[in-house]
Amino acid sequence: MQTRPVIPFGTMLKTLMVVSAPSLLVLSLFAVLGELDFNYFIYGYFGIMLISAVFVVPFLSNISALTHYVNDLSMDKRVRSPDLSFLSNVGELSGALNRLQRSWENKRQEMETVITEREILVDTLPDILIMTNDDKMVVRTNRAARNIFGQNLAHRPLREIIPNDQLMNAITAVIEDLQGQEVEFYMEDPAPRDFHAIIERFPIPSEGGISIVITLTDITQQKRIQRMRADFVANASHEIRTPLASIIGFIETLRGPAKDDEGARDEFLRVMADQAERMSKLVNDLLSLSKIEMNAHTLPVAKVDLLRIIRSEKQHFEWACKQKNVTLRLKLTDTLPPTRGEDEELAQVVRNLLGNAIKYTNPDTEVVLTAKLTSQLPDDPSMRSLSRAITFSVQDHGEGISREHIPRLTERFYRVDTARTRKVGGTGLGLAIVKHVLNRHHGVMTIESEVSQGSTFSVFLPVYDDVVQPGDRKEDEYADEGML
Repeated sequence: MQTRPVIPFGTMLKTLMVVSAPSLLVLSLFAVLGELDFNYFIYGYFGIMLISAVFVVPFLSNISALTHYVNDLSMDKRVRSPDLSFLSNVGELSGALNRLQRSWENKRQEMETVITEREILVDTLPDILIMTNDDKMVVRTNRAARNIFGQNLAHRPLREIIPNDQLMNAITAVIEDLQGQEVEFYMEDPAPRDFHAIIERFPIPSEGGISIVITLTDITQQKRIQRMRADFVANASHEIRTPLASIIGFIETLRGPAKDDEGARDEFLRVMADQAERMSKLVNDLLSLSKIEMNAHTLPVAKVDLLRIIRSEKQHFEWACKQKNVTLRLKLTDTLPPTRGEDEELAQVVRNLLGNAIKYTNPDTEVVLTAKLTSQLPDDPSMRSLSRAITFSVQDHGEGISREHIPRLTERFYRVDTARTRKVGGTGLGLAIVKHVLNRHHGVMTIESEVSQGSTFSVFLPVYDDVVQPGDRKEDEYADEGML
């Protein structure tokens, strides 16, 4: 219900006097000519004032209501159109006001929609957005910024949130020179991260005091991949250069001082053959890794009998087991459901794990390979949608691996004991190949080891009928330190 506006007495009196002024002049003329008694003059004028008030008061009330209505609209208040019954026929004023009301409501809704959409857009941007004033006080942030740096960031000094001199200096340069800047910086807290910052001057004056817009992109993963690529190139070059240098040195010796030394020639040729074989293994492993990475996002579709692969690969290690007097024992169930995969790649997994176990186990011990269907699954995103999996594990009785080394065992060229790995003919790529094959097959590998107690490498693969279909798994689950 609308409240009838109060008309100031002074306004009403002034209006009545203006309206009654012509009547006052006529009555005054009759009084001066003696045609009208003074008392009748007073009574007449008073009556005219009362009659004028009957028309003036509703008019002033409508005008006052209209004034309040326009003022409320100018202040973006939601109000109903006023009741202008006295002015309803004056130039279709009520209709015009109704149209104004509808237009204002439509414009307001459109503006609110635009503002809401922009708020949502800013908040859903994946990059961090921070807006400050010229004093480097935070005015506004988006959700990504709050997720990283915490809530309640507004009205706090930016340096308190991001205490980095490179960023602060770049912002100062933008404030002084009015030209955008880009800078990369590293932060330890709240977590070690690398950021790429784009700093721009706010294009228009803002009532909120926004003058600087800072966009931060988290490039931690990108930097990590760049470092790992550089390490990979350095390691690969070193691994190839070392046997090449040995071969070249022996060739020069055989051409020179040892040209006629038959004993030295035989020994040198044996070492050269070993070095050439080492290079051949390294190149083959690099090519295997490259091939696996090329197909990393293609889910295999063939049915694979893992028991057949295990029995076939066992035969390849009979000579190596005999050389170290190692017993290779299989503990297999009679049947296993098929898994989805590629024979050669899964055979490479079995081959690498068995080969490592035999290389690093102590002489006169046994290596045990177990395969079965299990419902005890590792806590890994690839396994969370499954209730069962095919697992095979390879257990050795070697020196074991210290706990701090286990997380890095699947990195390329990572070795716990470099000299020992080279002595047994390892390239440092076997477990990296296993990891990439399992990524492609939606599989998981776990490692359990204790120093002087040996190690157990366990692989879990989905059953053929349970595996997720292509496209169900996010690509970043495959993401790794892809180097080739």
